[in-house]
Amino acid sequence: MSDVRRRLFVFDMDGTLLPETSGLLAVAEVLGTVDELTALEERFAVEEISTLEFAREVRRLWGPVPESVFRQAYDSCAKLAGIREVVHDIRAGGGVSCLITMSQDLFANLFAEHEFDHIFATPYPLSLEAAVADEDVLTPESKPRIVERLCREHGFDYADTVAFGDSGSDIPLFQTLRHTVAVNATDQLLGLAATDYRGASLPEAYRLALDMIETSTVDAVDS
Repeated sequence: MSDVRRRLFVFDMDGTLLPETSGLLAVAEVLGTVDELTALEERFAVEEISTLEFAREVRRLWGPVPESVFRQAYDSCAKLAGIREVVHDIRAGGGVSCLITMSQDLFANLFAEHEFDHIFATPYPLSLEAAVADEDVLTPESKPRIVERLCREHGFDYADTVAFGDSGSDIPLFQTLRHTVAVNATDQLLGLAATDYRGASLPEAYRLALDMIETSTVDAVDS
C-alpha cells in the first residue's frame, strides 16, 4: 500500500471537495451578491472576460471583505466526507496532498483544518490599497505548473500524480496525467478522466484512485 501512496495527490476545491457549490458562491450568499456573481460567471463561461479580468471584477464587486465572512461562508458549505481521513492516509504512505483552486485564498486556506500539505489559491486583498500581481491570479493552466514544481520539490515523478477534479478548470491538468478521478464531474471532464466517482465520500473516490494505480502497476509488471 505504501508504494502506491508515495506520490502527489492533487484536489480541486469548487465542485469537488465542495460538491455542487463553490467558495465564491458561498461568499456571495453571505454578502448578498449572488445575482451579480452569477452574471460575472456567465460572462466568464462564454469567454467574454479572462480569468484575470474575472478576479478583478470580483474584487470590484466585493471590495474589502472581513475574514469572518469567509469563515461564515466556509462553515455554511457541505463538503465531501472524510477529507482529513484521506489526507492522513496519503501522508502515512509517504505521499503529499495538495489543494489547488482558482478561488480566493481567504476561503481556500480554511481547508488547512484538514491538514493538507499544500494549498494554492488566488490571493484576495484585505484592503483596497493592496494589489495582487497578475501572475498570482491562478488559472486552469496554473495547475500543471504548480504540480511540476511540487513534484520536483518532493522528488516525485510528475506522471505518477493523482488528480481529483470536476470541471473545466481541471482540464489542463487532466490532459497531462494518467491517474485522474472525475468527482461528480461534468461530461467534458468525464471524457478525460481515467475513472469517475459520484457521491459524497472522498475516501470512496480515493479508494478508486488507489485501485486504479495498483491495477496499472500490475499491468506494467505483466507486460
